[in-house]
Amino acid sequence: MNVALCHHYSLTFYGGGERFLIDAAKQLAKRGHNVVIYALPFGHKPINLDEPLQGIEYHESFIHNIRDVDVAYFVYAPLVHNLFVGKAPRIAALHAFVFLDELQHTEIRTMSHAAFIRCFGFSRFVSNIYFDRLEKKKLRGFDAIHVINKEALKLLNGEKRIYYVPNWIDASRFKPVGEKGTKFSVLFAGRRTKGFSTFIEIANLLRTKEIDFIAIGPDLESTGNVKNLGFITDVEELIRLYSKVHLLVYTSKTDVFPLTLLEAAACKIPIVALPTRAIQGLNLSLFYATSVKEFAQVICELQNVWQTRREHYIKLSDGMRAEVIKYDLNDVFPKFLDMLKEVATLSAN
Repeated sequence: MNVALCHHYSLTFYGGGERFLIDAAKQLAKRGHNVVIYALPFGHKPINLDEPLQGIEYHESFIHNIRDVDVAYFVYAPLVHNLFVGKAPRIAALHAFVFLDELQHTEIRTMSHAAFIRCFGFSRFVSNIYFDRLEKKKLRGFDAIHVINKEALKLLNGEKRIYYVPNWIDASRFKPVGEKGTKFSVLFAGRRTKGFSTFIEIANLLRTKEIDFIAIGPDLESTGNVKNLGFITDVEELIRLYSKVHLLVYTSKTDVFPLTLLEAAACKIPIVALPTRAIQGLNLSLFYATSVKEFAQVICELQNVWQTRREHYIKLSDGMRAEVIKYDLNDVFPKFLDMLKEVATLSAN
């Protein structure tokens, strides 16, 4: 099968959506399918993709003429899919939070237009309005819709084919590779817009505690008692960090399916997060907090468990990995492949 994977952002942006496409391409190629990734140059950064792509054919331009493919898979964004010219059946994949308001934190859902623009920019605002008012029910120009969070299925009504296939992780790779550090540590992983300011507030509230606050991300900084380790693109280095820390603090208010949570859980890290519908839709046994004070309370409680009830902490950690196994590559990717094959048959009918 010949597959085109299409994205409105440069793969060098290297966020969750870009990493997903790269891994999907690798998995397809490994199974003998021909795959090419086409991307627009928006968000282009000076990152070398040779190692992540491992020989996958990649084209980046403002317009693409896609020929001789059986199916084209698009990370959906309004209108820009018209810059990818071709006649193959098309799948629109809803990976971005701006198209699924109901899955987000209340603060995001109730934002004024001006506040939304200030936080996320004018292009995301336009995308949100356009999708909500014109595209949500029909997704014109596409033959099928792919959602990655089961909760999203409840939001989309229409006659189009809708597939639910979650993101996946390679649990044989994401697993603990060492012992936890002796000093209790908590981790923030993500971009600044994923709630980094809240993490700083939490760290400041607990500044007198014997806790290491660590952050990783492409646009963060070391501040106060938060140590920023920068943007980690090396998977093995990331796994070593996951294996060492004691708790992932996830303060993001905007998500559809955060892969970071799956990776961390597979490495046996307990997680505390905001109780958004997207996060709850993962069906993992997380701790939840709704304020800086509540996050701080959970952190202190887990620190106490680590220090005084080590067996219980280990049980919690083991439980995280046991639950996240349902998202393992070997179970989930065949469903993704079946979706591509089914939509590809539309061209023959």
